Parts: sequence; C-alpha cells; structure tokens
Amino acid sequence: MELTPRGRLLSLTAVITSSFSIGVAFGIGYPLTTVTLENWGESKWVIGLAGAAPAIGILLAMPALPLVVRRAGTVPAMVVGAVLAGACFLLLGLATNAVAWIATRVAMSAALAAPWLAGETWINMVAREQVRGRVIAAYAIAFFSGFACGPLVLSVIGTSGLAPFAVGAFGTAVAAIPILAARHLAPDLGADRFVSPLRATRLAPIAMVCAFMSGFAETGFISLIVSLGLAAGLDGERALLLLSILTAGGIVLQFPLGWLADRTSRIGVALALSAAFIVLVLTLPGALPRAGVAEALAFVLGGVILGFYSVGLAIVGEEVARGDLASANAAFIVLYQVGSITGPVISGVAMTQAPIEGFVATVVVLMALSALAMVWLWRRRRSIKRTTQDRG
Repeated sequence: MELTPRGRLLSLTAVITSSFSIGVAFGIGYPLTTVTLENWGESKWVIGLAGAAPAIGILLAMPALPLVVRRAGTVPAMVVGAVLAGACFLLLGLATNAVAWIATRVAMSAALAAPWLAGETWINMVAREQVRGRVIAAYAIAFFSGFACGPLVLSVIGTSGLAPFAVGAFGTAVAAIPILAARHLAPDLGADRFVSPLRATRLAPIAMVCAFMSGFAETGFISLIVSLGLAAGLDGERALLLLSILTAGGIVLQFPLGWLADRTSRIGVALALSAAFIVLVLTLPGALPRAGVAEALAFVLGGVILGFYSVGLAIVGEEVARGDLASANAAFIVLYQVGSITGPVISGVAMTQAPIEGFVATVVVLMALSALAMVWLWRRRRSIKRTTQDRG
C-alpha cells in the first residue's frame, strides 16, 4: 500500500508515540526492580541478575519473533505484546520473592520485544530514504524521553504498594492505542522472508557492529557513570546529575545527528561517532573532578552513545531489502542486547582493580576493536562492489 504524504506522517507519528510509552515501561521497570529487591534484602548478585532479566527475555524471544510478527501481522503483534507486558507489570506487584520477580520480568520483556521489533521495522519501511535518519532520531528521542520519565514517575508516586505497578501497567498498555488508531496505515509484514538472526547479521554487518557498540556503551555508562563520579571524588548529588545530563545529551543531540546522517554517509557518521567516543572517554579521568567540564563531557557523550543505535538502525533501513527488514532488525536488537550484557560486566570487573582507569581502558579497547571491525567490513564491501562492477 502506497501512503500519501499525510498518511505517511500519521503512520510514523503513531509508532513514534507508541515508543514513548514503551520507554516509560522500561524506565519504571529498572529502578523499581533495584529498589524492591533491595528492600527485600536480596544479595547484589540477585539484583544484578534481575537487572539482566529484560535482556534475557528479549534474547530468548527475538529468534522466533520475526516469524511471529509475519504470521500474526504488525498491529496484532504490537498490541498483544503491549497488553501482555502490561499484565506482567500487574503480576510484578503480586510477586513475593526474587524468583517470581525475575521470571515475570523475563516474560514482560519478551512481550515488549514484539512492539519493539515490529515498531522499528514499521519505521524503516515507511520512512523515506531522504529523511530516514531524522525519522529514526525522532523515534529514539521519544523512546528515551519515556525512559527518562520512568524514574520521575516513581519519584512522584513512590515505589511501595500497588500504585507503581498499576501506573506501569497502564503506561505499557497505552502503547497499543496509537497503533490501533493507525492500523490501516501499518505496513504489511506478511510477505517478509524469515531469516534467523544469526544469518540476518550478514544483511547489514556494519549496522550490526553499531548495535553492539550502542549496547555496551549505553548500558555501561548508564550502569556505571554514577560509580565513576563517586570514584572521582564527586558527592552523590553531582554523580547522579551526570546520569541525568548523559540522558539529556542523548535526547537533545539525536536530531542533529540524524540530519547529518541524512546529508552525508551514514557509515561515515558511525565511524566519526566511534572516534569521538574514544577521545571523549580518554579525557574522563581529567574531566570528572572539574565542575562544568564533567557535565559538558557527559552531555556530548550521551549524544554520541545514543547515536550509535539511531545511525545503525538507519543503515539497516538503507541497506536491507524490504522483505528482510524484520529479520535484520531482530538481529540488530540481538546484537544490541549482547553488547548490553557484555559492556557492564567487563567494565565492572575492570573497575574493581582501578575504578576510573579500568573503566576507561575497557570501553576504549572494546570501541576500538568494534571500529576496526567496521572499517574492515566497509573496505571489504567496497572491494566486492568494485569486483562486481569490473565483471559487469
């Protein structure tokens, strides 16, 4: 179905609005998990396992989800996923032990994986190539604005009783409303080919590296930047402020990055982001103790870190055939989750020996290796193109 310009705008607005609600669900779920399990007196490793539960749920669900979305349809998959996740939020309020909590969080995240996958595939199918980077930037802004609102909601309603669970359930289920309203404008994924996420990584390998970069950098900094600030001698309030500024930078700088990705080479922008990330992280030890400098650095870092995801997703839309988008996007999300698990674990271990220098060395080495892989893939692709042209 070919959409009119107005229909295209309404279609994209629906899925971007829905992503805000999904972001709120994630933003409430993470801190609520930590606070609840702390109040139950659970050990740190149990709390860490509970924090990894969303990634586990998504990784378990994602291999089969492209096939599920294809057979069920875009809108049913997104609506059912949002409603099931909302029901799981309510079940969390009834959980009385860590095992039940973690199992429910895994199920909730597996359900949320459906609107996540279908929504991003929807955006890449509907967005025009000329503005793809800016459309995906708007999507990222909506999602992370919702994510940032999660802790603010908890600060107002508290973390005890059934209220936070009811609000989380309502916010998650609300994500289905704009999708239902725009159901006649949704792309049809029924004709998509099913390719396993492992094989689908070959469809856009450079984008997959971006996804891994995004996962380990984003989750590593969100998880550990407060600890970095404390290790540098900042008080608790200033260390927490760095996390807020990092998130704000990610939100504010996405649209300029999307504009740049649309006007230049998206792969070139991804390589520039990796170089900028390495330089910024190397300046952390000297910048953190200095008022104003640390905050400015956190703001720019936030934009760079979130940029890996939005630029990488735009590369998927640019390079992958329409019929393979769902499978490629599933692979993209899997690589993001692998990075999300890898980054905090390796960085956390390194920080036990040297809190600041260990973190810096770990993330710089990971980013440098990823950037080298991206350069190798880019040069290999150019070589294959030249060989094909010569034969032609």
